[in-house]
Amino acid sequence: MKSILSLLILLIFISCTSNDTSDFDLNQNLYENNKLEDFELFENANKLINQGEYDIALIELDKLEVLFPSSPYSNKGMLLNAYINFLKKDYEKTRALAENYKKYYPGSKDIVYANYLEAMTYYVLIKKPDYSQKDAYTALDKFNFILNAFPNSKYEIDIITKIQIIENNLALNKLSTAKFYLEKKNINGALIYLKDIYENHSSSLSIEETLFLLVKIYKSIKEEEVAKNYAATLAYNFPESKWYLKSYNMINELEIETDEKSWFEKFNPVRLVKNNKEEENFEIQIIE
Repeated sequence: MKSILSLLILLIFISCTSNDTSDFDLNQNLYENNKLEDFELFENANKLINQGEYDIALIELDKLEVLFPSSPYSNKGMLLNAYINFLKKDYEKTRALAENYKKYYPGSKDIVYANYLEAMTYYVLIKKPDYSQKDAYTALDKFNFILNAFPNSKYEIDIITKIQIIENNLALNKLSTAKFYLEKKNINGALIYLKDIYENHSSSLSIEETLFLLVKIYKSIKEEEVAKNYAATLAYNFPESKWYLKSYNMINELEIETDEKSWFEKFNPVRLVKNNKEEENFEIQIIE
């Protein structure tokens, strides 16, 4: 019985060793049979990405890294690898590869792309306004870093657009919270979020309703001068807004002469930056 058991263990060992050797030989053949130059492997990977053959593209990049470790195409291959993993929605691996690239090639002209790709892994995870905005804040920080560290990069316009979309999302989240507090008759709680929107997200799509609510709240608590200032800012910036029209009766009740075309100028209204970035179909650029 003991001898039979020993024989079985030996057979299993031989089998496992044989499989390992076979896999090793297969990998060796993969590299030894390669007849392509570094740039050809890189170009092949790009073509395969366009065809949606991500796993085969990764094999080409693996060969590039092993056979041409000192090639500049091997350096670019690391970023292309990160991009493929982004397309495969493996965002943790994308971030790891982007971080490695920044660590090993800090002086590369493609370092901005590594930062951009990393920021995008958070941007695509941003949830609807009624959910946690952790990824939105992280994406916002990383996009702002790129704008400051790499001014006038080719990603600048795209990043500015995305930042505005994030700002809209964050503002809408805070506006929903403010309304929740108003429903609970917690005026102080609502004011915290409404003032936050006014001070930090004044170019967001939520600013009109925010100003309307500020007018309404301050009028209700008899702080009429403050209500007049917010009303003037609403009228000055959004004269055609439905929120201005809704606030019109309240404004008249504040004894403001609105018959004059520029009545709001008496109250030093704040000029706000407007935007209309409601949604976007993003397309991330491929490394070349």
